[in-house]
Amino acid sequence: MTTATGVSTFIQKILDKKGGISASNLYAFNIQYPSQTTGYTFKTYLEKNIGFDASAEELQLLCNEIQLPGITYSATDIKSVHKGITQKIASAKVYNELDVSFYLDAESVPLKFFRAWQDFTMGHTERATDVYGDGAPNQRHQAFAQRYYDDYACTLDIKKLEKYNGGGEVKNPPKQGDLKDVWEAKLFNAYPYTVSSIPYSAGPAQLVKVSVGFYYEYSQLKIN
Repeated sequence: MTTATGVSTFIQKILDKKGGISASNLYAFNIQYPSQTTGYTFKTYLEKNIGFDASAEELQLLCNEIQLPGITYSATDIKSVHKGITQKIASAKVYNELDVSFYLDAESVPLKFFRAWQDFTMGHTERATDVYGDGAPNQRHQAFAQRYYDDYACTLDIKKLEKYNGGGEVKNPPKQGDLKDVWEAKLFNAYPYTVSSIPYSAGPAQLVKVSVGFYYEYSQLKIN
């Protein structure tokens, strides 16, 4: 016999046993550099041109919104398996794109970082000191050099954090009040294919945001 679920059951099953409701504002992300360790690397490029790299704490603090990209299957129709029935057989696995939004501080750290990443991917000069120098906007470039894929494609690491209140089934439980990792998603060979336009106006001052879209090959979800 089916019975109605009351508040007491909800508290017992969800709040006490499972640790509560998931919070949308607890997350962390990290950018892991390519495996290239010699030559003019992505990390070297960032340090010489903008003075910081992907480990900058500001990127974490200014991240306003991030997603766990979804997965979609495309299907092929198989007709006449049985009379009047059409089966949809999974034929390809499609990983949705990643969109991330950042607030801009007074130094525009996220904008500098992701535009530098794009310039490293396909830039107009190999001389690091000239990329953002005073003479760079006045130079006329006849060609843009594209780097090797393995040099600019990075791994993105997204973690979902939750407050640990003593409930739930947790391996190696943290201390009361600390954050626990619920799952971790790795997006392999990612790079920013678009950095959004940033509107400015003479109206009342508002927070300035920039959105960054990423292409990547595939993702893996690790359940902690």
